[in-house]
Amino acid sequence: MSYMFLDIVNERLELSDLDNENNKPIVFDINSDFDGSVESMATFMVAAGSTMYTVSSAIASAEDHGIDSEVLDSFLDSVESYEVA
Repeated sequence: MSYMFLDIVNERLELSDLDNENNKPIVFDINSDFDGSVESMATFMVAAGSTMYTVSSAIASAEDHGIDSEVLDSFLDSVESYEVA
């Protein structure tokens, strides 16, 4: 299982695999592609064999980083309930 870290950078979510720092973070722009980002993140989490991630302090203050907190909560709930085919 990979050690995942979720952060907000430049108004986008970045998911990093801290077990393999050679991999670049995966970027999800939930402000402009909400549904596509839900599918991408859920699919990646399944492929990586990971169900959990650690979050940066930016997540708690998402609005200060350009992401509406309600949109972020809805996104994370959608990722959790998304059924990967």
